[in-house]
Amino acid sequence: MRSRKNETGLIVWAFLFAIFSVVMLILYTRNAVSKMDEAAFALVADIRTDGLTVLFHFLTHFGGGTVLAPLGVVLVIAFFIKGHRDKAMLVILTLGICELVNEVMKLMFARTRPDGFHLIDLPTSFSFPSGHAMVGSAFYLMLAYLISRWGQEKRWSHYVQPVALIFIVMVAGSRVYLGVHYLSDILTGFALSMFWYFVVRIGLARWEAKRHTLTKPLQQSQ
Repeated sequence: MRSRKNETGLIVWAFLFAIFSVVMLILYTRNAVSKMDEAAFALVADIRTDGLTVLFHFLTHFGGGTVLAPLGVVLVIAFFIKGHRDKAMLVILTLGICELVNEVMKLMFARTRPDGFHLIDLPTSFSFPSGHAMVGSAFYLMLAYLISRWGQEKRWSHYVQPVALIFIVMVAGSRVYLGVHYLSDILTGFALSMFWYFVVRIGLARWEAKRHTLTKPLQQSQ
């Protein structure tokens, strides 16, 4: 009963982020995101300080391929060695699929990067949607979920996912602060990332329920 309730919650969240994603894509295709993007840059200009610049310059690296790719590879290899093929597949699904879809969407929309506001060199890739928000968000939240399950009997496990979410928001937000992404890039990437994260979680819940159903008769016969 509890697993069914949890799955329902996951479906609701996936549905909500699917709607959010569609809304952002519609707004972008109708050129209706300029006001939110300009407002975000105006806010950033007002709050920029040397300290925040150093902080966000550090955080932004955690959403890039130079960190995500090797970290993902290490985790997949470690899970396979430990015999946790299901967890290795979760990493591959969240990191690999998000990266693939993000690259395809960047080429489809071909939005140029914001210019004249950046504090770091502009990446050569297109801007929409943000890879930091789309790829990093699903990956780090899935990693936090696995960690919280591993330490589920510990009190600290309840704080892992909320802390990860704050970290994700800061990493994604660093791209707007540093002037290399529009706010609409970030929101769209985040919405798509969360939609896929919950879809993968739904698949995991159903796979575990099926595995439990298949193994239960075997346990009872022993």
